[in-house]
Amino acid sequence: MGASYSGLVPFSEEPLTNENLDEVIAFFRASNPFAQRTWGWDTGRFMDWRWGSNIHSERETPGWFSTQCRVLRNGREIVAVALAETGRGDVCVITPAEAPSLVREVIEWLPASPLAAPGNPIRLESSKSAEWLRSVLTGAGAVEEPNTGVEWEYDLEAVSTDVSVPDGFRIESLAAGDAVGRSAISDCIRAAFGTDHDVSPTLESIESNPMYRPELSVYAKAPDGTVAAYCRGTADSENGVCGIDPVCTHPDYGRLGLAKAVVRTCFATQRRLGGRFSFIGSAPEPEPSTFLYRSLGPSRAQPGSTWTLPATLTAP
Repeated sequence: MGASYSGLVPFSEEPLTNENLDEVIAFFRASNPFAQRTWGWDTGRFMDWRWGSNIHSERETPGWFSTQCRVLRNGREIVAVALAETGRGDVCVITPAEAPSLVREVIEWLPASPLAAPGNPIRLESSKSAEWLRSVLTGAGAVEEPNTGVEWEYDLEAVSTDVSVPDGFRIESLAAGDAVGRSAISDCIRAAFGTDHDVSPTLESIESNPMYRPELSVYAKAPDGTVAAYCRGTADSENGVCGIDPVCTHPDYGRLGLAKAVVRTCFATQRRLGGRFSFIGSAPEPEPSTFLYRSLGPSRAQPGSTWTLPATLTAP
């Protein structure tokens, strides 16, 4: 365990390890949906990140994750978890309740912590509805870039799950016996996002996630067998919090309602698996994708801000 930090809310820090992993997952579950509505992380996303794509990209340094996540305790109790995307300055801090004093102490601890990326500013994301957090970040001298994204919340008891697709198209999932391969889904993702990056290894890594559910990887198959649209969901039946990421449509099959069809199918499966709310993150309105997410009938749409800590705090 790391040395104790002396402040208004004293805490000690330790890396995430296999020994404390179950305790940290329980902490995430207990923190939602509060954490999801404030910071944009849910248990499913955390599990993806722990066992998903980064396991593949960082396979040469398998111990990297312990340097990118810190478990913060007051005594024996976990009071917060802080995570940083590897090689970047983006940091996420999860607390189980509104805890202004604690978050301020964590912000002051971050620049000298193992999570800081030398030479990079520290950036924190927050929902604009979290006014208590806005006060903390402003008080710490952080600079806000407003409206940098939207988090869409869907009440799974209220959303429509009606699906309609053009003749010859089918909606399927990777749980189907004749499911398409990873390469076909990778081709759809690459075409949709305009990248040459082969995401097949990422998909393979995510499938090793203990919470992975193949029925939540939903795709639209064109008459010629091409994957025309795709989305992948997570579902945590313990706290009812679900997420969907990514959502994409092959540009050759746009404006056919296929993205709406795969997301609605995913919603229905999440509800069947015990989900209560599903969350989708997007670029800010009026980006094209936001028209889809609004048409799906969100229970709320929460704009988000990106906050950058001042250089005086982030200098190495």
